[in-house]
Amino acid sequence: MSGTYGEELEMFRDTVRVFFQREVEPRLRQLANGTDEKFWHDAGRAGLLGIAIPQEHGGPGADPLALCVISEELGRSPAGATLGSCLNGDMTTMFLIRYGSEAQKRRWFPGILRGDVIQCMALTEADSGSDAASIRTRAVRDGDEYVINGSKTYISNGGKAGLIYAVVKTDSSLRGAGMSILLVPGDTPGVERRMLKTAGFPGGDTAEIFFTNVRVPAENLLGEEGQGLKMFLPVISLDRLQICARSQGAAEAAFALTLEYVRNRKIFGQRLIDFQNTQFKMADVETDITLGRALLNEAVRKYRAGAFTDADSSILKIFMPEMEFRVLDTCLQFWGGAGFVEEMTISRMFSAARVQRVYAGATELQKALLARRYLKT
Repeated sequence: MSGTYGEELEMFRDTVRVFFQREVEPRLRQLANGTDEKFWHDAGRAGLLGIAIPQEHGGPGADPLALCVISEELGRSPAGATLGSCLNGDMTTMFLIRYGSEAQKRRWFPGILRGDVIQCMALTEADSGSDAASIRTRAVRDGDEYVINGSKTYISNGGKAGLIYAVVKTDSSLRGAGMSILLVPGDTPGVERRMLKTAGFPGGDTAEIFFTNVRVPAENLLGEEGQGLKMFLPVISLDRLQICARSQGAAEAAFALTLEYVRNRKIFGQRLIDFQNTQFKMADVETDITLGRALLNEAVRKYRAGAFTDADSSILKIFMPEMEFRVLDTCLQFWGGAGFVEEMTISRMFSAARVQRVYAGATELQKALLARRYLKT
């Protein structure tokens, strides 16, 4: 295990791992259709929620890179392929920490820390994923309130979120400069949801959210009007970093799981590992994982030093999820028919790995962003 995160976060890693092993994995069948109150309250007691909330607001004030440690261990745990991005919803807390008013922080931080308040970021729409500035959900100022109309989709934790960060257009004549973020309590009249059955992460509470004449006080505006897109810039690099940490954790777990399997599985009187093809394929997998670890470690060091650039973020997001998928695809092949059975961990991990190449900017988008630099003269 890498010591790049530092001693304090490596100690925190132990806490995270114990949480998954003791509180989550024994209940995995119960959580297969979504998280419950016990899951969130257990996570709160374990100190896995609101980890970057400053101490003056009742939080631990931890290094934000703790989010990456949680994500890496989520990928490593058999639970990760079922629960998906559930705990990574804590990324939204970073917006509240950075841009929230004192009143907003006092209202929401205690519930977030206890696990009473599940959060979700409602950005993606059916016709606007990578092109976030093209969203159509509108919020019109009406006196001391905003009135929201529109819909969001593919929202992690969207099925149960008690606090929705609704990304809206407050000025439809503009693209990115017309976007704002409104804090919408989940029980607000006019908010409706529809659960989505996904190819992976069945317990991730992925949903569509519909806003029909939803009224929220103007004081629920997060930060300033028209600054919504700019507010993402300081947070998105950490979000991509934690997603890539999950890829690394999952790849390492798949390798260990498969190595044990091929050492014990016999075919034609030989162990599967005794075939040269198996040895070569597993060597390719280990090489990929080793390169991923080196790249992730360098990204962590750069992030901590304030030197993690947009290009670094794109390179990491291009390589890591693609590496994870290559590893899972190769590993699954060794399991034969068993690898196609959903109750097998390796099968769920394979399905879960597919969406990593899409989350937080698909591979193709990252390549396009990286390539823009090549066009400059």
